[in-house]
Amino acid sequence: MSVERDDEYSKFMPNKLAYHVVPGADFQCKLAHQNSRKLSTIDEQDYEQANRRGMRNQVYIAETAEPNLRSLLIGAPYVAYSCGILLVYSLGSIMYWRNVAWCANVLPFLAVVSIYCIPETPSWLLRNGHEKKALQALTFLRGSEISAQKEVNDMKQRLDKERDTTKTNENIFRLCCQRVAIKPLVIVIVFSLLQMFSGTFIVIFYAIDIVSEFGADFDSKQAAIWTAAVRVVCCMIFCAILIFVRRRRIMILSGIGSGVFCLALSGFMYARMGHPKMSYDLLVAGGCLLGYIVFNTALMVMPGIMIGELFPARIRGRTAGGVFASMNVALFIFAKGFPALQSLLKMRGVFLVFGFSSFLLTIFMCLFQPETKGRSLEHIEDYFNGNNWLWFRRDRGYKTVKLLPLQPLKENAAESA
Repeated sequence: MSVERDDEYSKFMPNKLAYHVVPGADFQCKLAHQNSRKLSTIDEQDYEQANRRGMRNQVYIAETAEPNLRSLLIGAPYVAYSCGILLVYSLGSIMYWRNVAWCANVLPFLAVVSIYCIPETPSWLLRNGHEKKALQALTFLRGSEISAQKEVNDMKQRLDKERDTTKTNENIFRLCCQRVAIKPLVIVIVFSLLQMFSGTFIVIFYAIDIVSEFGADFDSKQAAIWTAAVRVVCCMIFCAILIFVRRRRIMILSGIGSGVFCLALSGFMYARMGHPKMSYDLLVAGGCLLGYIVFNTALMVMPGIMIGELFPARIRGRTAGGVFASMNVALFIFAKGFPALQSLLKMRGVFLVFGFSSFLLTIFMCLFQPETKGRSLEHIEDYFNGNNWLWFRRDRGYKTVKLLPLQPLKENAAESA
């Protein structure tokens, strides 16, 4: 990469190409044909369409996965997302960004092809009167017709009960005003806004600018690649942790850890302001940034899990689409306004905002977020249908369901017998 393109790389790579590596080929093709001057402005409609693909993954996995595997499977796409960021940073350091944009079309194309190899969600099929197809899809997903039939019967009973209490002419806005929908809607929206102001994605998009702020004599592009690699490793570890640790505990620890490291980094920058650079400046700042990334990775993954788990079945797809589109537009506005915020507050002030937002997020989730680990989607829906808003005022009968390990081989053997 020539010296003349270094500034263009530092602004484009974190803010544009890494932003859209996974969402879709249509958007990438437009990137490859745009003049580099025009890349400072992104068409919001294309941005929404590209990012809704990520939302569909979360809803599909939530509706098809079993409770004991749901969190791991919903978190797995974020590992791919982090790998995409690492891949784009790496390719962008050795290739012209237009060529990288064209290369990024390969994976979305493979994703489109793979969609034709998976069945529709059994929940959607059953709601639209395709009971036989729902049983076939669930048998394919579970690997056992006996367990699939039992699950279909449970879904039918719940669907019949739901239809008895729901008017046929209710629109999506009326449904969203019901307590079973408004509670998770408020939780997801507030969490997403606080997550945004805690810097989860800003540190990804502007990694090069943030690392360059430390003022050390090193290759900022290589440093950005290393920060992306750390996030990949953290995402993998976090997906494994999701199997064993409760959601609320993860979010509380992640919020506290992110806030502590952000405030420590901000305080260090304020303390060193006006002083000559020392050899330990990079070590302290780099250690704080590393600690922030480690703890904050959990906050990046949680919105997808929350959208897949918290919304009631009858509005899950439509509500998730609206929330994802709105949050992505808000994130786009925040990302475009970040340079102005940085020039106003400086990087030390920005991390101060990140720290306080992380602590506010922790307090909010501690009060309102229910524990969803080990619970079926129906169980979670019943919780939100109650009168309480605060977690500590919940019905004490809301306990974690102890899930037995899957035994598909024994069930298949029983069927053949």
